[in-house]
Amino acid sequence: MKQTALRTLRALREHAYLTAVSTGVIAAALVLVGMFAMVTTNIQLILGSWERDVHVSAYLHAGGSAETHAVVVHTLAARPEVAEVRYVSEEEARAWMVERMPELGPVLTDLGKDALPASVEITLRPGHTSPEAMGAFVTSISAIGAFDDVDYGQEWVTRIDTFLSVLSALGAALGSFIGIAALFLVANTIHLVVYARRDELEIMRLVGATDRYILAPFLLEGALQGAVAATLANAALWAAHRGLLSRLQDVLALALGGESLRYLPAWGVAAMYVAGMLLGTGASWGAVRRFLGRLP
Repeated sequence: MKQTALRTLRALREHAYLTAVSTGVIAAALVLVGMFAMVTTNIQLILGSWERDVHVSAYLHAGGSAETHAVVVHTLAARPEVAEVRYVSEEEARAWMVERMPELGPVLTDLGKDALPASVEITLRPGHTSPEAMGAFVTSISAIGAFDDVDYGQEWVTRIDTFLSVLSALGAALGSFIGIAALFLVANTIHLVVYARRDELEIMRLVGATDRYILAPFLLEGALQGAVAATLANAALWAAHRGLLSRLQDVLALALGGESLRYLPAWGVAAMYVAGMLLGTGASWGAVRRFLGRLP
């Protein structure tokens, strides 16, 4: 092992330019994949905030007592699909409407205190916001008989669900394409690096070196290059994240719902190191094996 490490360090020093080129290519590939992952992460964050804003508005029968309304609220809050229930009285509904549209104040006064009914605003738990789940929930609470109308923006919910499905499919396709392109680019670059050292490989084969002995330093080189490339890629992505954060945070403030644009999660950073080392070692193994297969 020590001898392999010494051979690896010597090769890195003697072929510093080629090492820098292959490391740069791996870093560029990781930046490409990491940028895609970071954009996807923040799109999911935005869509998650939209899903949290989806709620059910149930309008209570006019003239119901406070005790009756309290029983309805308690019944809804006990349901497993419900995360939160907020009761909105007639007075609160009127105050909310007048605050936002003062010109309607006289109209509401003429219509009387029952112009705006009391209601409950229901927020559902994650996993219960699909069109099918929300439709079933609305049907079940309508059967209670305490509401004049139940609204959950069915068209909006359906559009969000469709958009999420399309985005997931496009993300999988684009992610696969980027990954294959990165692997192809790295593999061909390292193949050129190995070809530039063909004399060294031929001499080692002529003196009787085994394939394992020849491969070992190349695999270690690939792993080291992948780790260095992952470090460079993370630094570049972090710089891009900090540079874009100040420019996009205000623009996307409404869509983010108070959240901040996020960098890659810890597991994503770790995955970049694993991917970099796998790219380096895998491409090195493939290039050396292909070259050795041509030797007599």
